[in-house]
Amino acid sequence: MSRNTQHLMLFCTAAVLFVTACLYGQHQIRILSAALNDRIQTMAGLEGRLITTLHTTNPDQYSGAEVVHTVRQMTGTGIRVEVDGNAYVIDPLLNKAATIPVQLTSRYRPEFYRSETGELLKIAFWKEASMK
Repeated sequence: MSRNTQHLMLFCTAAVLFVTACLYGQHQIRILSAALNDRIQTMAGLEGRLITTLHTTNPDQYSGAEVVHTVRQMTGTGIRVEVDGNAYVIDPLLNKAATIPVQLTSRYRPEFYRSETGELLKIAFWKEASMK
């Protein structure tokens, strides 16, 4: 086989594979779009009856580490977080070394304050007395 014939065959193979990949991608996008449209219609049919909340291993108690994590995650959301009556805002992008006076091994009781519509307004953590 001549060199030009080999190049032509390789080019044709590459072109066929490219067109096949494009058609497969278009088919997958069509399937994904149909699934998303179906999901949107299902969610619209629920009419606000679906409410998601944060779940922990024991919703009545948080460890100190979970409290620190919650304070860091709620920064920038507009939800106030208080620990033992003091409000804290820690932005890990501005100050990575910022801390709050939380004992990581202690247990904290959360109180969630919500509006009439169920929107979370504030989370307050209160340190529980240790029984040692």
